[in-house]
Amino acid sequence: MAGLLFVSQAMIDSWADQGRIDFVGNVMTLHSGEGRGRSYALDPAVRFLALLGAETDPHQLLKKVKSVAQLRELGAEVIDASVVHGDVAYEVEPGYLAEVSALQAAATAKVDPARAGATRAAPPAPPQAAALRPGIPVAPRVAPPVPPPPVRAPAQPPPAPAATGKAPGAPPPAGPLPANLEGRRKEAEELARFLLDKLS
Repeated sequence: MAGLLFVSQAMIDSWADQGRIDFVGNVMTLHSGEGRGRSYALDPAVRFLALLGAETDPHQLLKKVKSVAQLRELGAEVIDASVVHGDVAYEVEPGYLAEVSALQAAATAKVDPARAGATRAAPPAPPQAAALRPGIPVAPRVAPPVPPPPVRAPAQPPPAPAATGKAPGAPPPAGPLPANLEGRRKEAEELARFLLDKLS
């Protein structure tokens, strides 16, 4: 993995919002500078930040970067901003592994006002890159902006308890979820059970 650096998802999003790059799937395409039009394939990866509900790190993953493929080989599971490896859960920062030259080109590319998002007016922060060699300090992470959750009004009032045959206070029957949401729901339940077991 020599010559590869970690770049956070937040930084990729920032560069895309500024019009410096296009990012589709795992391909980053530069819009300006010497590498204009050049595309780079990035590998999904995570940077390990903290233990969740444990005091020791038996896998010695804290402050390290691992590709998602490496984690699958180890038997670990990536769930949003967490990784579960055996009986240990970690808080991670999602991102990508990229060639040093790709990140340098993206960081030095000029902001393209024609492509820049209307919500980004501040100059870009320096790239959050962590070398994949022991002893190299890791730059502090920058949290991506979190949009407020959508507010949805119920389509119709819930049926009266007598109409459903359920006791008052019982949850309403849930309809079938799409396959991708059902899988994510199961993952979230498994992570919640794991964390509750470890914290109690």
